[in-house]
Amino acid sequence: MALPSFAGRRQLAVASGLLLFLSVAFEAFAAITVSPVDSRYFADGDSGRTWIPVGCNICFDRNANDSAAARRLYEGWMASFATNGGNYLRVWLSAPFLDVMPDEAYRFSAEAEENLKWLVSRAEVHGLRLKFTLENFRRLGPKSDADPEKGVISFKSTVYAPFAKRMREVFTSEKCADIYLAKARRIAELVGRSDALVAVELWNEINSVSEADLNVLGAWSERMLAEMKKLFPGKMTLQNVGSFSEDSGFAIYDWLGQLKGNDFMQAHRYFDPGADLDVARGPMDVLCADAVRELLDRRPGLPAVLAETGCVERHHASYSHLYRLDTQGMMLHDEIFAAFFAGSAGSGEPWHWDHQYISQHGLWWHFARFAKAVEGLDPAAEHFRPFRTESSRLRFWGLRGNRTTVIWLRDKRNTLLTEVECGRRPEPVAGEAFRAACFRRSRYDWYLPWTDASLTMTDCKMPTFTRSAVVRFATQK
Repeated sequence: MALPSFAGRRQLAVASGLLLFLSVAFEAFAAITVSPVDSRYFADGDSGRTWIPVGCNICFDRNANDSAAARRLYEGWMASFATNGGNYLRVWLSAPFLDVMPDEAYRFSAEAEENLKWLVSRAEVHGLRLKFTLENFRRLGPKSDADPEKGVISFKSTVYAPFAKRMREVFTSEKCADIYLAKARRIAELVGRSDALVAVELWNEINSVSEADLNVLGAWSERMLAEMKKLFPGKMTLQNVGSFSEDSGFAIYDWLGQLKGNDFMQAHRYFDPGADLDVARGPMDVLCADAVRELLDRRPGLPAVLAETGCVERHHASYSHLYRLDTQGMMLHDEIFAAFFAGSAGSGEPWHWDHQYISQHGLWWHFARFAKAVEGLDPAAEHFRPFRTESSRLRFWGLRGNRTTVIWLRDKRNTLLTEVECGRRPEPVAGEAFRAACFRRSRYDWYLPWTDASLTMTDCKMPTFTRSAVVRFATQK
């Protein structure tokens, strides 16, 4: 008997609550792969249909005191995200709730193992795909210096401390390699067969470990990327580095682009008032789009994903004070939309998902607006080519396809500084002519994400909108 579709299984699981059914679905979901039609995008491995990740980070539980509290947090985030069109989440398996080897080499936590299996089963129920980040620590030692901004997360590890005096040795010692692989092997045994899991990421921002040496990290990364392909067959494998906001980022992302075994390119970039690069202190849409361009410059034949983005205080001292003021999610909107319309394989993937921003203000609905804006598009079949132009009032971020052209229009007068910091309400964009792409066509299909309105126009005039709009029309032959 043929199993129902992914969405169908989700509905059945939600309706019945049968864990037995979920165990069958574990092996039946279609895998996600790089598209065979256009390698800059992803595809459903069974049908070959283009898959557009609508993504977010929910990497750890900052304030949960026990597993029950953490499960409630994760369930709330996943349910809110999935209900609003989200389909792809990043999770850190080094977080206490999910760390199967928390304190001592080869000693596994039965509680964390059950939490991990629970998380994957809930992702399947909600129709969510997952990327797992295996490690995040940057120094050796006791986990007593957890950063208040990070909550219960520590960037230290006790597991490797008996076998390495310095962080460099974690990446050169065979004993440390065996420990890392033992943890990964246990994760693979627990949940590696689920096609809810689409990608395995070696380390969060590995260039930020103390005594980082890119030559050593490169050799270790390529070895472990190859090992992950054995442990997690059919899954994509990845490495990542820190926020592309300093001039050192050019060389670091060059290094990332040259790694063997990296199945797609990803960047982290934040609005940072203390950043070296002007682009990281400018408009959020430009900041996000430029990060995607940097990735496509380095590996034009791979998908490019903005895997972390958000707003921080100077030099990442903490999350931005602007979040408290941005109750409408103006910054979040740009983070989600800009990457895709600059040529990314999916949405931008925000950080600060919990009480610090997205969940605090109930902003999950922004993902639904993005999902609606891209509904029906097939980027791989279109072989989209990104372009940018502008007028005195607007920036146009466009994708020109074989049959369809789609453009996201962004009001240049409306920025996080004008609206959020200075409290200036956005002015409606009205009476503008659509000269950037007006070729006397008979049909322009508009979507206005801030009001969730769709309309069709037959001339080169724009509808009145606030902050941004999306338009589709037939590509001029």
